[in-house]
Amino acid sequence: MNTEITNARKWTIIVITSLSAFMATLDGSIVNIGLPMMSSELHVSIESIQWVVTAYLLTISLMLLIWGKLSDVYGKKYIFASGFLIFSLGSALCSFSHSLPFIVVSRIIQALGAAAMMSLSQAIVTGTFPPTERGRALGVLATMVALGSLVGPSLGGILVSAFGWPSIFLINIPIGVAGFILAIVIIPEIFEKQKSQRFDVAGTGLFCFSMLLLFLGLLFAQEGAFPVIWLIPIVLVSLAGLWLFIRVERKKENPLLNIGLFRLREFSFGLVAAYLTYIALNSTMLFIPFYLQDLLKFDPLKAGLIVSAYPIAMAIVAPVSGWLSDRITYRPLTVVGLAVTTAALVLLATINETTSIVKIILLMVMLGGGFAVFQSPNNSSVMGCVPRAQLGIAGGANALFRNLGMVSGTTFSVLIFSFVSKLNINNLTGGFNAQSFVRGLSVIFIFCAVCTFAAMLVSLTRAVRTRGAGERNT
Repeated sequence: MNTEITNARKWTIIVITSLSAFMATLDGSIVNIGLPMMSSELHVSIESIQWVVTAYLLTISLMLLIWGKLSDVYGKKYIFASGFLIFSLGSALCSFSHSLPFIVVSRIIQALGAAAMMSLSQAIVTGTFPPTERGRALGVLATMVALGSLVGPSLGGILVSAFGWPSIFLINIPIGVAGFILAIVIIPEIFEKQKSQRFDVAGTGLFCFSMLLLFLGLLFAQEGAFPVIWLIPIVLVSLAGLWLFIRVERKKENPLLNIGLFRLREFSFGLVAAYLTYIALNSTMLFIPFYLQDLLKFDPLKAGLIVSAYPIAMAIVAPVSGWLSDRITYRPLTVVGLAVTTAALVLLATINETTSIVKIILLMVMLGGGFAVFQSPNNSSVMGCVPRAQLGIAGGANALFRNLGMVSGTTFSVLIFSFVSKLNINNLTGGFNAQSFVRGLSVIFIFCAVCTFAAMLVSLTRAVRTRGAGERNT
């Protein structure tokens, strides 16, 4: 079907899907800048205002598979386009919020739209582009994600300083409305809709319960809301719920998630590799700003400029990596990318209070470049191996594993740092022992290197279809 779409229209579709990726990433990085002012003006504590972030993340994680499944049944064009509109509506409501409950509900609405866009952008690109162009197209998407991360903090700082915190939400409205119109006009409904199916209520309920319990447990453990030992029964109960979910799905004629997809090594191994990699990267990018500002005493601007080397390298390398994956298959690129990432993390484990700025910047470039070499080919292999009729749910699963890796990484790294250094990362104001900080940081980076090395082994052992993978959904 994608051969009927002109080349110009294909790349216009990339612009629209890239816009959705940029918006979702920008919003994730821009909102944190406004949290202190929100806390002050809404008269709530810093701990309470964190629900503005938590509610958004939880809703996205719960809705990714649901939107993916609905799109496989009812079509992707209008669900994807509605994501822009719902996101814009939520943004407008956030900007007019006058209380914590109001802004949390508004963020949930915003997240419903963001989840639709995040779940379907890769599916639409995969279905639009043939295997020989798919890696490059997904590389462009990865670039927009990097740019969203890069622009968010600086743009957020400018908007909050000049116009107040509501402006960080108002900026989404014209972009979202434009994205909705372009999606309706430009994106064709190239995916066959499935015959009317009964929605999997039981499976959806089990999935939402298990994910909600797991994510809340990880988030609360990270914040120190309860003793760490409580995390064990929470994880066990959530895993039991997921086990029941799998059993229910195997017996369903039309399940929320086709468990048979995980028998495809490119799909299951690709998701595991992504999960492990996002654990490492999110942990690293959480602690690097603390290292720069609290240990090296750099001001936020200088620290931000140093950290920006990571997304800049990623934005430059991702399209090239995607282009190469269209020509030499994904496995060598994913392995090389993860090897470079692992090496960067091992070297980061050696940094201390005397490390030069040049070395830190070079390691940020190495980290971003290595991840970019891995990400685009990995996404291409995951999305390229599934049947065309299940691209929506595959895109949702891919995004879900990414989110789960990010939340897991934050929780694990905070717990490891606290245990090793005996310091509280959430309360480093005043004096603290620099050697203890460096020791905790070093152990975290070693932990991250172990994760990416394990991901490299996973990528090395999975099978490769040089062109057959792409033929599944052309």
